[in-house]
Amino acid sequence: MIILVSCAGGPAAVGVIKSVREFDKKNEHKIIAIDCDNLSVGFHLADKSYVVPFSVEDNYWKEVLKIIREEKVDLIVPTGDADIVHFSKNQAILDKLHVLNFMSNHKDILDCQDKLTFYHRSSSEFNNLKHLFPITSDDWQDVEFPILCKPRRGSGSRGIELWNDRNDVRSFSSTENLHFSSDYIYQEYLPGTEYTIDVLCDLSGEVLSVVPRERLQIKAGISSKGRIFRNELIEDSCARLCKILNMKGPVCIQMKESLDGTPKFVEINPRFGGGTYFATLANVNFMKIIIDIAMGNDVDVPNPKEITVLRYYNEVVV
Repeated sequence: MIILVSCAGGPAAVGVIKSVREFDKKNEHKIIAIDCDNLSVGFHLADKSYVVPFSVEDNYWKEVLKIIREEKVDLIVPTGDADIVHFSKNQAILDKLHVLNFMSNHKDILDCQDKLTFYHRSSSEFNNLKHLFPITSDDWQDVEFPILCKPRRGSGSRGIELWNDRNDVRSFSSTENLHFSSDYIYQEYLPGTEYTIDVLCDLSGEVLSVVPRERLQIKAGISSKGRIFRNELIEDSCARLCKILNMKGPVCIQMKESLDGTPKFVEINPRFGGGTYFATLANVNFMKIIIDIAMGNDVDVPNPKEITVLRYYNEVVV
């Protein structure tokens, strides 16, 4: 099987490639890596690589489609936020080429990437975060601080600010009017333990596996230390959330505990997360499951092992 992995320089793509190598000891599957950076580490883990335009550029899809055709790609694994939008938007073209795109549909992806829409679609089922949508600082009279200000569309903890009191609001309102635009959401601050939950659904929306992970240490929005554990409440809640949002393929969910210890949904990413290889080390290899489904093989979905994983850098000489 020929597999195309996008955003090859990111931790999600590296985890995907390593997961394939973990079980494919005979190198039966060929991995094509693409990225806008010719020094992407995934290029040195894949069988073949291509430098493509940045995903927000107009000619990105044209160049990627050319690679898909020339390499006769069977399976696409997009790992970046912009990439999954491109691939889902062009699903009809991929279908004609008989290329499997193991992911959610275009509208559901866009809804998940918008944190406000995600909140509205999930709040009827769950006791979710308290969201506020003020326009000016005058609307903050009854707000319980601290709160978080964050972009409606964003990832990797970029653009998030903690406001401790009204003085912070006044300060930002006088210098950063952008923070009172519809492009931002405002939500209660959650001081407790943070979790990432890796979920895999099949293309009919059936939840195959849920792997919760406590984020013991975080650097630049990515787990550097994590503990895989079992928790029926969290696992069932995440499975229900994926059903509500019509998720397919890999899903990465963020939860955090409130002051009283209640885990609450923070966001959902309809793609592989940066810590996906943690699940592989815990005996749940999402890529093996996906490839078995794609090839029509018998599918085995084991239960995750409870382990602690420490992540470290490994140098590559180019």
